[in-house]
Amino acid sequence: MEKKKTLRELLEKGQVFAPCIWDCVTARSAELCGFGATVLSSGALAWSMLGMPDLGLLTVDEVVFATERIAQFSSIPLIIDAEDGYGESPIHTYRTVSRLAKAGAMAVMIDDTTGIRGWERQLYQDTRLYETIPEKNWLAKLDAAMAACEGTDCMLIARTEAKFKSGLDAAINRCLSAHALGAPMTLAIGIQGVADATAVSERVPGWKIYPDVKSKNGVTDIDLQTAARLGFNLVTMHYMEKAVEFGLMLYGLENCKNGSTVFSDSHDMGGVGPACRGKFSTYKHWLDMEQKFLNRQ
Repeated sequence: MEKKKTLRELLEKGQVFAPCIWDCVTARSAELCGFGATVLSSGALAWSMLGMPDLGLLTVDEVVFATERIAQFSSIPLIIDAEDGYGESPIHTYRTVSRLAKAGAMAVMIDDTTGIRGWERQLYQDTRLYETIPEKNWLAKLDAAMAACEGTDCMLIARTEAKFKSGLDAAINRCLSAHALGAPMTLAIGIQGVADATAVSERVPGWKIYPDVKSKNGVTDIDLQTAARLGFNLVTMHYMEKAVEFGLMLYGLENCKNGSTVFSDSHDMGGVGPACRGKFSTYKHWLDMEQKFLNRQ
């Protein structure tokens, strides 16, 4: 494979729109759809790899393994949700980021959570119970992460989850501290809509992420142009989890009911299916390589 562009190079040219993925197939789908980068979601990876919810149950070895196989396969930059760095000490963070950079990560998010974390806690528990570590401890981890990125194509994204318990001002202040430390990009998890984005934009300089763009009643909470104008040059979103769940259930219910594969064999998504068929797989590349080696004998 030709050397891929780094995330830094893409960001210097303009805004990057990146969906959350969890394996090589979802990464390939993102490429075929035209996205410029992808995010390895810890929650989606936990469901896919372990069958467990997003409750901070992944280990660093599992994340490194997934990073390595996706980064080697995909031609676009991969961003890793590395949560708290997988340990309390900054040297845990240093080793985690070093391993992820070596595995092919183009960016690594390090947040200020404790070991009790995960998005699905937000769904079933009072978000005020969602603790963050002291700011000085988080900054020490960020410093360690930036040291681990030196000399590599990987960059740090400083991510705070302080908004859930302490409010937007607290999250903004942490982003300011991370920026002052030298973090290339900051992320305040939990911001939603133009009002939150504007508040962050007015106070936090530098590269910023707008996390997980959403919609309600058919209207998006922020459009990409507005996000770009406010300085959010990386925008992420989740959509593949729902696409896979709904698609699997639809095809499964129809095929089970009919006792055949007629539905799935004939359902072409309005022509999109046949157009993409074969592009997901790189089988021809590997078979051609095999034949080349055999013909040399």
